[in-house]
Amino acid sequence: MRFKTLFSVISLFLLLAGAGMAYGPDYKEMIAKNGPVPDAILEPPVDEAVASEKSSLLSSIFGSRSISRSEARAKACYANQRVALGAIEMYNMDNATMYKSLVFSDLADERGMLVTAKYLKSPLRTPEPACHLRSYGDLCDVGIIYCDYHGCLPDDQKGLRTASGYTPKVRAAKAGNSNTMLAVFVILGVLSVGVMIVLNNVLPKAPKS
Repeated sequence: MRFKTLFSVISLFLLLAGAGMAYGPDYKEMIAKNGPVPDAILEPPVDEAVASEKSSLLSSIFGSRSISRSEARAKACYANQRVALGAIEMYNMDNATMYKSLVFSDLADERGMLVTAKYLKSPLRTPEPACHLRSYGDLCDVGIIYCDYHGCLPDDQKGLRTASGYTPKVRAAKAGNSNTMLAVFVILGVLSVGVMIVLNNVLPKAPKS
């Protein structure tokens, strides 16, 4: 009985994996049809901001496990991209004329086509001014949505980097970590001395014997 259960679980896992491969985007085909991958997908500008925040003084003191402001805004942009893709997919299901290439005003303006046609409840609000959505590829065939500043969804970025043979940049922000940590220790040392001086002046002196 246990063997049958294990076999069923393994079979289901393989089936789901196969389905993911079968229905996932063909990134090599996407590149072949649409040309070089935009730099904003391969190396989005937000990566520099995230690296800078991760190597900041406060991050060095309190740790970099918490999500940075730039990462939070990027996640908000990715959510917008998913909403936009869903709206376009619904539009293409309902209409004979396919929506192939993204026009940002269709999503972001009160009178945008996808807004007035009720495929969006309201215009998309970008998390920051530099956020501007575009499309790469045919949105009714093999295509994705990306942002000039935040790039595209992480899975799509990984797939396009691999398919194009692109090696991600190694962020130089970590190079300053040793200097940052030295500054941290100096500041903590100065604060410790200051606290000792204050306590020495505030606390009552022990009576002389």
